Amino acid sequence: MKLTVATNFDNNFIDQISSYPVTEIYGKLSQDFIGGGRSSYSIQGINKSVLKSHIAYARQNGIKFNYLLNTACLGNSEWSAKGIRKIRKLLDWLSQLKVDTVTVSIPYLAEIIKRRYPHLFLKIGIFANIDSPERARFWQDIGADSLTLESFSINRNFELLKAIRKSVKCQLQLIANFTCLSKCPMQIYHMNGLSHASTNKDKAPYIDYCILKCSSYSLKNPELLIKSQWIRPEDLHYYEDMGYFDFKLLERNAPTSVLVKRVKAYSIRKSPKNLMELIQPYGFDETTKKEFGWLIKYFSSLLFDRPFRMRYLLKLLKKRGMLYTLKDNPLFLDSNKIPSDFLDKIRGHSCSQHDNCLSCDYCKSIVKAAYSVNQIYREECLDLYDKVFDQLISR
Repeated sequence: MKLTVATNFDNNFIDQISSYPVTEIYGKLSQDFIGGGRSSYSIQGINKSVLKSHIAYARQNGIKFNYLLNTACLGNSEWSAKGIRKIRKLLDWLSQLKVDTVTVSIPYLAEIIKRRYPHLFLKIGIFANIDSPERARFWQDIGADSLTLESFSINRNFELLKAIRKSVKCQLQLIANFTCLSKCPMQIYHMNGLSHASTNKDKAPYIDYCILKCSSYSLKNPELLIKSQWIRPEDLHYYEDMGYFDFKLLERNAPTSVLVKRVKAYSIRKSPKNLMELIQPYGFDETTKKEFGWLIKYFSSLLFDRPFRMRYLLKLLKKRGMLYTLKDNPLFLDSNKIPSDFLDKIRGHSCSQHDNCLSCDYCKSIVKAAYSVNQIYREECLDLYDKVFDQLISR
């Protein structure tokens, strides 16, 4: 087993994971010309100096660094002379820093890197939506060294995973811990929004409508949490039996204690009592890095133009622990009450291959046995979601 793990750029994090099978950490500047898979305000305070020292410290501890260039959209800037100069300038600088790996999701960037920067290990990100043997072979033919499969939709389709593994010789990676909706219909829109919200050329404010919508759905219908295609630490062996040994762990905005807990859980193949501690991308009880005046910096146009409309949104973000700390997470998914043969049962249902979720109540039965939430908290949050969406669509 090899783990690729998100970093929050705390060198103490590297100290605490160096004894586990972590071969690579990944991250990026809060903003650059190309952009990536998280908004700038969710990964604040990562400048060139911080990046340079963190890469060096990781290397001292025998851990490689993967710089994310995994945007889904460059806004056609790649076709201008100015745009390509900026792309090359960033790649030149990353080479000087001795970055080991770069992750991209755009074929044009992949071809530039293979031709101009062959010393870089080329990984293809989840925004490339690799969910079939044909798509996997396309990226291998371009020269990709490793592919991150479209885990949100295919982690529990074992026949498809086997077919993809047989179709290519390059390395394959699966994302293990997430709560994205299975086969999310907002996925392409979300990828493009995040891509533009992480560059230094797009100045428009960004409200992550998709994560708000997704989190409201799963709070209202918690069986969606079970249907989300995360992989329990206890179930890694099923994937290893098919030839999958590389697993990616999220989340870049998590505090060090949370990231270390996730690394340990997958390393020893044992879930914590509350599975939400592994898979939830927010709701942390420790302060994460924030820039001074970050709210004004990233949301000034909304705060000054429509302060009343932002009131409910900020209240919701605080209540759910999005961009803010949250003491005593009110959501609990008891790992001990999830059946030990959970994945075997999933594989036995048609939903794993044919998306037929209407003919089965298996996930609901697990929610009934293992999931709990403070009901007052739930109702207060759902009321805030309603107010936020009403204001967003009535602007």
